[in-house]
Amino acid sequence: MKTFIYFLRVSLPIALLAMMLMSCGESNKKRAYMLLGEARMAMVQNNHWLAHELIDSMRVTYPKETECRREALLFVDSLELHEAKYEFAKADSALTCKRNELEKMKLNFVLEKDERYQSVGYYVVPSQAGSKTHLNFFAEVSEDGTMQLVTIDKNRKYSYTTVSLREDHGSMALLPANATADDALIVEKCYQLAKLFADVKLGEDEVKRLMVKIRFYEKKFEQQK
Repeated sequence: MKTFIYFLRVSLPIALLAMMLMSCGESNKKRAYMLLGEARMAMVQNNHWLAHELIDSMRVTYPKETECRREALLFVDSLELHEAKYEFAKADSALTCKRNELEKMKLNFVLEKDERYQSVGYYVVPSQAGSKTHLNFFAEVSEDGTMQLVTIDKNRKYSYTTVSLREDHGSMALLPANATADDALIVEKCYQLAKLFADVKLGEDEVKRLMVKIRFYEKKFEQQK
């Protein structure tokens, strides 16, 4: 009898502890998969940031759930591809809008280009098109989107200033000291045209970057099959 009681005193706590550990293990596994499931739902809803956060949380909170972590690795590739395609669609749509806006803006300018001597032409406002002999200052935007301000002194010497659109100075800061109200309006128009050229270039770079990312993950999935 005493032996039996001693057995219960020793074995029962061990058995209860084992049951608790098993229960805890099953609970952790369940919670880990719940986070993975929530991440999948977030991806379907195009909430990619949340999906990444949920996966990171699962990895940190349940490092011993190797099976779930293995599935999460495969899911992250799907998430990256889904996110790239989603962002590509938005970037491509925005690029189309910017291109249309640029083409409309060009209609307000005259493209001056002598095919015999110039590989790149320049957009100028209609009031400054043609001969520049009567001007002391004019602005122009090249076909590749570079903006220039040109000052002409009394000896008809030209001074060129290339405008860097990466500097957040705005168009008014580009004006010479003796600029007129008409000069300010012309500079503003040219500045907006150059900005559109720059926006289109940035949009094209972003679309190309996303296309490379999509191809990378698509190829990765093909290799896994």
